[in-house]
Amino acid sequence: MSGYKSLDELAALLRSGAGIAIICEGHEREDEFYFKEWFAHLARRVTFHAQDGWERVQEAVTELRRRGTPVPVYGLMDRDFTPDEEITRQADPAFDGHCFRLPRYDLESYLLEPEGWFRVLQKVLFRREERLPDGWDTVDAVASHIHGYYRAALPVTAHNWTCHRMAQVCGSREGFKGRPYLTSIHALETVHPEDALASWARAFGAEEDARASYRDRLSFLEARSERIDELQKHVSGKLVLHELHRAIPFARKRPDRMDFAERYLDQRPDPPAELDALIQRILTQAETERSQ
Repeated sequence: MSGYKSLDELAALLRSGAGIAIICEGHEREDEFYFKEWFAHLARRVTFHAQDGWERVQEAVTELRRRGTPVPVYGLMDRDFTPDEEITRQADPAFDGHCFRLPRYDLESYLLEPEGWFRVLQKVLFRREERLPDGWDTVDAVASHIHGYYRAALPVTAHNWTCHRMAQVCGSREGFKGRPYLTSIHALETVHPEDALASWARAFGAEEDARASYRDRLSFLEARSERIDELQKHVSGKLVLHELHRAIPFARKRPDRMDFAERYLDQRPDPPAELDALIQRILTQAETERSQ
């Protein structure tokens, strides 16, 4: 069991649906859950359905539309490595695609507003204590921690970018084997990332290209390191959220990461403005589609 609905199951479900359907990335207990929580007020107009990765999202949207479901079907995917130009293009009223990318790197990037986590500290993690821990007792202090985790994630982010770039450029070469993305900001603490990437790329004749790609991307990220809005576009919020979960103080038992995120949603129940604007954009396009 994959935990995801098959296309046949989705098609059957949408045959009796109403409004529009949005196929999203991630597991139903995570991304789909977050969307449903934030957009519960649109439950009569929008349904969310998770698929495993952006390619599956695109495939599901294409196939369900081909089958002619009675509700318009759209896709909503993480930004990942998508350049600014493509994000800007989908905001154009003339854009008629059916799959949209998030303006930030991933959905978890919208679970990292410092005001929300400050309230979690006050209302949940230290609700019975007289004061908050030093270094976590103001919104600015929480913001500083989050920004620091973003900056600490830059080497891992540059590593993952290089893996992505090498797959694009060298994926058809003899000897190429994909390198997994790293999922913790601590993954490179005992490894020199440039050397590790060069060693990997030597097998398919791209050692120097891998070194250059890593250095260029790290410089690109470091030039933006003081601007949290830029880091949110280019650095995985998953990395930062995982580190926040590891580092934030707890007065009692530490919840698992999903419960941790749910506590944030309790304090920040309204949808983030960028996501709200994107959903409204899809609703508008769906209404236009219906009227044609």
